[in-house]
Amino acid sequence: MEKRTRSWTGPRLALKRATLSDAFNGRTLLGEQALLSLLALYEEPESVRQLWLAAHRRIKAGERGAARRAAGTDRFDMASPRELGIHSAIVAPDATDELPAYVEREFDFRLRAALTGVVERGSFVILVGGSSTGKTRSLYEAIHDVAPNWYLVQPTETEELLELKHDPPGRTIFWLDELQRYLGGHPPLSAECVRALTRKPNIVVGTLWPDHYDARIMGGQSEPAGADDIRRLLRSAIVISVAEDFTTAERERAYEKAEEDARIRIALETRDAGLTQVLAGGPALVLHWEQARPYAKAMINAAADAHRLGVQSPLSEDLLVEAMAGYLTGQRRVKPPGEWLSEAVPYAIQPLHGDVSALSASDGGRPGTFAGYTVADYLAQHLRRHRRAERIPDEAWQAFVTRTDRPADLRRIADSATARLRYVYTEQALERLAGGFGDGTAAVELARLLARQDRFERAIEVLHRRLATAPGDGDAADCLAGVEALRRRVAQLRPAAAAGDPAACRRLVEILDDGGRRDALRARADAGEALAAEELVEELAKHGCLRELRERADGGHAYAAEALADLHVAWGDVDELLARAHQGDEAAERRLPKAREASARAGGAASELAALRATAGADREAAWQLCGLLFELRDVEGLHTELDAGTYGAADRLMALHTASETMPMEQLAKLRAFGLTADGVPITPPDDLRKDPTWPAS
Repeated sequence: MEKRTRSWTGPRLALKRATLSDAFNGRTLLGEQALLSLLALYEEPESVRQLWLAAHRRIKAGERGAARRAAGTDRFDMASPRELGIHSAIVAPDATDELPAYVEREFDFRLRAALTGVVERGSFVILVGGSSTGKTRSLYEAIHDVAPNWYLVQPTETEELLELKHDPPGRTIFWLDELQRYLGGHPPLSAECVRALTRKPNIVVGTLWPDHYDARIMGGQSEPAGADDIRRLLRSAIVISVAEDFTTAERERAYEKAEEDARIRIALETRDAGLTQVLAGGPALVLHWEQARPYAKAMINAAADAHRLGVQSPLSEDLLVEAMAGYLTGQRRVKPPGEWLSEAVPYAIQPLHGDVSALSASDGGRPGTFAGYTVADYLAQHLRRHRRAERIPDEAWQAFVTRTDRPADLRRIADSATARLRYVYTEQALERLAGGFGDGTAAVELARLLARQDRFERAIEVLHRRLATAPGDGDAADCLAGVEALRRRVAQLRPAAAAGDPAACRRLVEILDDGGRRDALRARADAGEALAAEELVEELAKHGCLRELRERADGGHAYAAEALADLHVAWGDVDELLARAHQGDEAAERRLPKAREASARAGGAASELAALRATAGADREAAWQLCGLLFELRDVEGLHTELDAGTYGAADRLMALHTASETMPMEQLAKLRAFGLTADGVPITPPDDLRKDPTWPAS
């Protein structure tokens, strides 16, 4: 039908697929001219056409009654914001109202002035501005202030307005959001119709995008029929311009509102769009991500995970393609990467409300160039919460580590990998920082990581390389001396450990784990240094060394007895404290009441955990408290979740809990401490003798 009527002009209308589809499915009624064109297409005789037209007019007469009833019964203040076209807003934990707090705009006074004083004659007001700049919300607030109890007409078609012009109601709001729908209707809204409506005390309001307004007000060489009348209509309106961005004064008011509405605060903190665009576009971005097809979702997830790990520079297409592989399964990995991009990129950069898109192209600070894509701030924040504990696939880690070229990004990747016990990626990032960017701090950190893994030759090589290029680097020189001393101490213990001496094995594992700190403190404490004894106890408690704490407490060390009792209190070990109290342990006896309180606390910890999780990402103190509470609850699964989320303190608390509860063999736990986990969360098993395989893990 569309093809056969494409060339029709004059009284016969070209029929559009969408118009016909809606009509045939019962969603809308064809206009009279469209109906006549359809009947002409099928060459119906005149007698049949008249029957169709009579039926059409009966239906329209019923609709006129409905329109008049609507104008007589529906009040503006009874309509919901959603019904009036106001976008749903982003979600915040403390948001209870349907709409965010309204931030007063510079044009509000002029808008209200245009709407007030309507006694004998009405007013016609159009707000012109881009998508999601706050046009509809400002109209809504203004009418709520000046005429909340007036009747409301919200026509679905222009014909409803044209039918009311002969006998319009009074004290009525004619709500024409997205005015271009009525200007482009068949027939279009006319200047005569609006004049008729505003001869009575009525308010006609509409919103238009700037390009729609400019195209109709300026005109051109080939204009459709009725263009002059539409131009007269627009010139008769009070036109109020709505800027894309807030003025300084408006932003100051927004900051005041942010104290009472977290949604405003979130929007102000988002850098890639204006406040109103974020408030309105956030839900659209989330929905866009949720409905994305596999390749597009893989690309967006990869970009969001890069952001989660701290990558702030634009992501190249090569990087994204390599990372996407980790988010795809089955046959989708078989297609050529070029096809991945052809499907993913158009969807990911598709403009939504206010030109907000999931990914946007960036010049990387060099105008006229394409550096890559950045993920929308709001979407990145949403996915950071939604995917906080999702494991990042190996392909993505590798792409981020090998194709990120900014040292600051590599530093954040290294820190993120360390927080998650993904040391294999920590090593690669530090190697690039130290070797490719001359970062002395990274060289020292890398050497310490290698020494902890009993890879002393490689650690010494890294430090020698650093000192060859920066002879005056005192930190690298001190680290080199410490690594060589540690290697000698390990060499002394190795024969006994190899022979199966349990004490030597434990000492060797400990020295590699903390660089000999507890070993040195133990020697000083045994020599009678009280301060060293206290520091040793703190280290033992921090690492969950319950066995040695108990031995020292039983040996008469009061500070050790107190630390041991505190651990039992945290775990609610009332029976253990009772047993020690019966043996004369005063610290245990003093803490018995607290232990009973701790047992009761465990039952109500869920709300406390939820509150801490909500802020743990940005607040290190809250993160440490969260992991401390999980340690006290002996929640291994919860600590693993926080480990995958990269929560500060999760790795230390998890290792301490395994040590204290002895739920893992010492050798296995030692390897976990030293080598960490794969991307999938599986403990890494290194070669039996790393000294014979210096290229590990590259090989």
